[in-house]
Amino acid sequence: MRVRYWRLNLDELRNGTYPIDNANHWEIKCLQGEHEHFGVYWYRYGTPFDKEPVNGICFYYNEIPYDKVQDIANFLNSKYGGKILFKSTRGFLQGSKEFADKESIAQLAEELSSRYNAPIEMTIEFERIDKEQQDKLITLPAGKALPIVGPD
Repeated sequence: MRVRYWRLNLDELRNGTYPIDNANHWEIKCLQGEHEHFGVYWYRYGTPFDKEPVNGICFYYNEIPYDKVQDIANFLNSKYGGKILFKSTRGFLQGSKEFADKESIAQLAEELSSRYNAPIEMTIEFERIDKEQQDKLITLPAGKALPIVGPD
């Protein structure tokens, strides 16, 4: 089965444990205003770009000024490398460093929050994990877990 933990804060992520090998997606959402926000995310199997997936860190943005979008892209590129690509309201760092450990995610979330003066919330999703493993191996807040119906 798959399960998603959503709206996590820094303390919840830092104090939790989970099996890194089962993480298949994470996202850090940065709030900028009523409608303005951006998010940085990663998918284990790549993010669709046209017909082929792009592996690496990605980001999306909504009603964010162009200069801030460029700053986000350059900031992420300076930390994780990769070739910067854009498609609609998404940016891709093709071939950038990838990670799923809580320390790296929390550090990036804290840096984004500080750099862009943005409250953050995080989501992390796991695959190939049954209820027993979830109860034993994941110590993120149970009330923030959402089972995902469908194939692993």
